[in-house]
Amino acid sequence: MATLATPRSGLQAGTLSALRYPNFRLYFIGQLISLSGSWMQIVAQGWLVFNLTKSELWLGIVACAAGVPALLLSPFAGVVVDRFPRRKILLISQTVQMFLALILAALTFAEVVQVWHIVGLAFMLGITNAIDAPSRQTIIVDLVGRDDLTSGIALNSIMFNASRVFGPAAAGIALAQVGPAWCFFLNGLSFLAVIFMLLIMHVESQSRSTGDLNPIQRLKEGVSFSRKHPTIAPLLLLAMVASVFTANISQLMPAFADEVLHSPKEAYATLSTAVGIGAVIAGILMAYLGRAFGRGRVVFGMAVFVTFVMVLFTRNTAIPTATFLMALFGFGIILEFVTVNTLIQSEVPDEFRGRVMSLYTLTWFGLAPFGALALGLTAEQIGTPDAMLLYALIGGVLSVIILLRSGRARRLQ
Repeated sequence: MATLATPRSGLQAGTLSALRYPNFRLYFIGQLISLSGSWMQIVAQGWLVFNLTKSELWLGIVACAAGVPALLLSPFAGVVVDRFPRRKILLISQTVQMFLALILAALTFAEVVQVWHIVGLAFMLGITNAIDAPSRQTIIVDLVGRDDLTSGIALNSIMFNASRVFGPAAAGIALAQVGPAWCFFLNGLSFLAVIFMLLIMHVESQSRSTGDLNPIQRLKEGVSFSRKHPTIAPLLLLAMVASVFTANISQLMPAFADEVLHSPKEAYATLSTAVGIGAVIAGILMAYLGRAFGRGRVVFGMAVFVTFVMVLFTRNTAIPTATFLMALFGFGIILEFVTVNTLIQSEVPDEFRGRVMSLYTLTWFGLAPFGALALGLTAEQIGTPDAMLLYALIGGVLSVIILLRSGRARRLQ
């Protein structure tokens, strides 16, 4: 049985070392293509919702619809991920997500799409994400082993955020030239890449049995382990605060681009691309900065930095300056939370990995959308820029309090 004292050799591995594994290379290529398509859909869907409704509240409702299933299912999904082969889980979830994207494309091509269609499809996507997200988080250790886990997580972040560059940039072109339906259709096709890569992988099934405990008992064990752990507990709490407040600010980007920058298509796509560029740079520099300053200190520094950047962003009305600040936001938020992800995965023993990472997923997919809904309501009352400013300040202050109270997490290397 693994203990809390997990191997640390992976902490010194180079950022690119995980690429020496053929399975990881296949996964990297397939996910890069698929996630680029997903970001095309995210940008196009945000534009479509706001174009149909002219309401910040509806942006929050769509995000909330995607989060309700994750709130209910993510803890139980961790039990499934700990028990069944993650590759097979991903094959099923990615196939379902492909069909959901194609349904949205068909509705939009037929010019019959309504906002309630988008809400319903977002809800179904949330069901699949509840199990897909922890599977994607935890399959990395199956592909590269524990010694190169840090490299695998860093490259996974680079891949995810490179897709945030390619996807929004392609969406900006497609929205202007052919409309949102093609963004949804291309996203559906992009899933074929990752499905094909998963099919040709040869991943050995690893036994992760936790005995004869029933699923409820396994879930209780995972929650109890996380709650009592001196570093995982504050890191999960930090992820929850930032996902509900700080990261949620981007949900209002379509409204900000329309109402403040007066460029609903081009500026929105440009801001989304800028976030991705900053995030890619963060992924590349993550290992160096963690070694140079200590990863706990990096998390603390980025919590302050992101808050300061968002205060400046919400007071700005020029597209070039907004683009630069969004790149800084992408750099800070991703550096902070990829580092949090790495720290959690470095601390957790293998038999609890799926359940702990499902709790991490819960903060992003289950709780964050309710923050988005509240943000949409707030924006309708006080305006988009002031609502974003309020959320940035709340998220920043709470994050600093958590880290100040947990010296052990702040000192993690």
